[in-house]
Amino acid sequence: MGLISIGGLGSGLDVSSIVEALVNAERAPKENSLNRHEADVTVTLTGLGGLSGALDELRSAALDLSLSSNYENRSITLSSSDYFSATSTSDATPGAYDIEVTAIAQGSFQESQVFTGGSSSTFGDGTLTFTVGAETFNISVSSTDTLEDIRNNINSATDNDLVSVNLLNNVTDGFDTGSVLTFDSTTLGLGNDLVVTFTGDASLADLSTGLTSTQAASDASILVDGFAATSSTNSFENIIQDVTVNVTKVQDTPGNTESLTIALDTGSTKSLITGFVETYNAYIDVVKQLGTADPNQPGLLVGDFTLRQVSSQIRNLFAADVSAVSGNFSNLSSIGISTTQDGYLEIDNTTLDSALASDFDQFDELFSGDNGFATELRELISNYTGSGGVITSRETSLNAQLNRIDDDRINLALRIEKLEFRLIKQFSAMDAIVAQLNSTQSYIKQQFDNLPGFGNKD
Repeated sequence: MGLISIGGLGSGLDVSSIVEALVNAERAPKENSLNRHEADVTVTLTGLGGLSGALDELRSAALDLSLSSNYENRSITLSSSDYFSATSTSDATPGAYDIEVTAIAQGSFQESQVFTGGSSSTFGDGTLTFTVGAETFNISVSSTDTLEDIRNNINSATDNDLVSVNLLNNVTDGFDTGSVLTFDSTTLGLGNDLVVTFTGDASLADLSTGLTSTQAASDASILVDGFAATSSTNSFENIIQDVTVNVTKVQDTPGNTESLTIALDTGSTKSLITGFVETYNAYIDVVKQLGTADPNQPGLLVGDFTLRQVSSQIRNLFAADVSAVSGNFSNLSSIGISTTQDGYLEIDNTTLDSALASDFDQFDELFSGDNGFATELRELISNYTGSGGVITSRETSLNAQLNRIDDDRINLALRIEKLEFRLIKQFSAMDAIVAQLNSTQSYIKQQFDNLPGFGNKD
């Protein structure tokens, strides 16, 4: 709070300035100490936050490398995607196959006669029943329902999983022009023809038993390396073990084939390794920035023990061999990853590509085994950034220090306020005493001046 102005009328002193100077002299050392402490804690917290963020990014990249599932992927290459697509499980055996699509699975297709009354044509009361195999559903028809209403009621039926009905208007068949209903069954495969029956008014036969079939339900068929296979759907599962082939189009020229090649997905693994190296080099950038001793712009964690410790442990991990590896790859350098003099990682792509091509199965063991490199790195980083980790604990402690600094500022303000009031009270009392003494002095002088022989005479 601001000082209360007291004039020093009795003493003639600038009491306000004196009190302000005494208060500032008492406050400044402690306030400066708190400011320095707060600045130091804030700088360290900021630095630890940057280090923790870089370590978490590195841990995330290591997580991808430590998952065995990432080494089980298969890549599928097609000579053309016009006729079929394919997927595989991680158990699919690498190999190449020639495939010809000879037929696509279809549902049955039926159509009505031409109704010259158009979409407004009506029929008698009754029920239409739609059946494919064991599945069936019914639609009620009233004498007021138009052809369009019937189409809409069939398509919107909640239990209709069997057919899609369309309305064609202004079509001509011979001498008749009008509207036609078409019934496109959604159930594919040989023997799954849609059957439409009716009960009620005989006119409903035109929408059921009187339909003309233009396409029977049929199976899909393919030739794999010359061997025939059929499917009631357009999907062939395990015709090639652990592979699903989905056909979309019959081969344009009978006898022509398209190739399907299944291979180990080394490309994805190389991408993971490349991404990890990039993330590690970004982490090194952060470490160098935080720890620089440049006097013009020192790092936030220059000389910090935690920064030195985690950096040393990670460097040692990169240099160490992975224990219990049975193959040829026991460390990163064996697959073409080395450390430069500046501490960054670099990849020898020739060595890495050769290792991926010759011993791909060993990458899983090198990175994701119980003692795999990526697994060990994840655990090491968790000891710093995880719950209860070194950095996490230090951040908790430093935040507690900031809270105590806030409390100390409040306590200092209260103490300074009390000091200010005490000094004002003391100086006010002094000023009153001096004023009283001055008044007494003036009175005595006046009395002496009035005595014979003491006054000033001309």
